[in-house]
Amino acid sequence: MLNEKIKKHISKLHQKKYREEFCEFLIEGVKCVNEALDCADVDIIVIDGKRRDEPQMKNIIEKANKKDVQVIFCARTDIGDIKTTETFSGVLAVADTLDIIFEDLRDGKPIIALEKIKDPGNLGTIIRTADWFGLYNILLSEESVDPYNEKVVRSTMGSMFRTKIFQSKKIVHTLEQLKKDGYTIIGLSSEGASLDSLKLQSKTVYLFGSESNGLSKEAREKLDSILSIPGNGNAESLNLAISAAICCYHISL
Repeated sequence: MLNEKIKKHISKLHQKKYREEFCEFLIEGVKCVNEALDCADVDIIVIDGKRRDEPQMKNIIEKANKKDVQVIFCARTDIGDIKTTETFSGVLAVADTLDIIFEDLRDGKPIIALEKIKDPGNLGTIIRTADWFGLYNILLSEESVDPYNEKVVRSTMGSMFRTKIFQSKKIVHTLEQLKKDGYTIIGLSSEGASLDSLKLQSKTVYLFGSESNGLSKEAREKLDSILSIPGNGNAESLNLAISAAICCYHISL
């Protein structure tokens, strides 16, 4: 069984305030834990003791041992206290949050920016999509969902370890600084010119608004242009993650 101190610590990491306090977060699933071992600082790994001899678990144990990461085997009675999903995948890791600062985004490459995104599934999907298209700079506004939220982490399928995710304390100020650095700010909205001709450009920020309210008035005042995704049907709007995926595709052509 798990040490009570470790079990209590893992349980606390389900909450944002403790993730911020300890600068740690939870990762669950074979693929994501493997990615974390390759790309992040992993503190401990917890494996269902009854599954320790499965080939995938043996591989994780071997990789962890090579990196001097502690592996702990838990009993089935521990799983309810630590799991991040309804059905435990058999392996969970505690890792240090990624140390991304604003300067890391100011490398001249395109930035996908999200204003007050709330849905963790949307954020995770956008991070995964950006990684697919080779767009690694992601800017989050204040009041956005925590990128270390368990559902966000799962939805990225490991892509969060290959992208640079920075959360601004005031995105309008961050956009002002980027404009001073020579960045063009393009807003994506339901109105505006078609993005059909959009091409990848250096020093460009592609800004998306929240799922419910779109771009704020303050953010719109920082835009150099507004683009929209043309459609022929009658739906009121596109899902935010789908809109971002279409934009990423056009940027990468």
